[in-house]
Amino acid sequence: MFAIDEMAYKSPLRAWPPLGKLLLVLALLIGSLLSPGPAIPLLVLLIGLSLLYISNRLQLPALILWACLNTLVMLLLSVAVIALLTPGTALAQGSALGYSLTITHEGLNLALLLLVRALAGFSVLLFFASSTPIPHLFYAMRQAGLPAFLAELTVLIYRYSFMLLEQMQQMVIAADCRLGFRNPKQTMRTSAKLAACLFGRSMDFAERAQAALLCRNFRGEFMPFRMPAPLTPIWVIGSLMLLAALTLAGWQFSHILVI
Repeated sequence: MFAIDEMAYKSPLRAWPPLGKLLLVLALLIGSLLSPGPAIPLLVLLIGLSLLYISNRLQLPALILWACLNTLVMLLLSVAVIALLTPGTALAQGSALGYSLTITHEGLNLALLLLVRALAGFSVLLFFASSTPIPHLFYAMRQAGLPAFLAELTVLIYRYSFMLLEQMQQMVIAADCRLGFRNPKQTMRTSAKLAACLFGRSMDFAERAQAALLCRNFRGEFMPFRMPAPLTPIWVIGSLMLLAALTLAGWQFSHILVI
């Protein structure tokens, strides 16, 4: 249930200042988004994967891997639709199921750019999640000046979302063992029942979680056992320099990897 948090506590990058890591992630994300071509997002993707490898050797929990695969499938479907629907110079034409399909030069470039940007952002955010324990995340948001109640809500949503995902995975496995997905009609019926049951379980889980927090004298503060490293000027200056370098390089090499 706490696999992502346990993985963060075991990460060697846990010693980095949480707010410094947040600034680094924001610099990489903004630099990737500001680049007009896919060269810089591809570089950010490589940096994110390298940091993720240093953090946990790419050994992610099964639940996180399942979420990554689902995200990848949705991204591929989305970029395929973009490549087919964007008007421009035709590169390839065909037909499927009686429909005429055309892949354009502009659509393929836009699809490639969006795909690399999405993968880069996902890898960088996954690095931050896998190397920053929950109390450190709360500490970073409070250091950034976020109000206590907003930081508390963010941490609770972040933490309990993984628990709900695990409950959903257990329900799907139980339904599959009972042949709940044996045909399309039964799949739709089972999916509807699972959605309704998950909503009821989430309400019950929220009540029990609130009672558990009150029993532990929770006052809206997630205090770490050991205080994380403080933010130093080198992290701020380094993040700003990285953002400036990525932005300049993005405009300089905007023609690279364009089909």
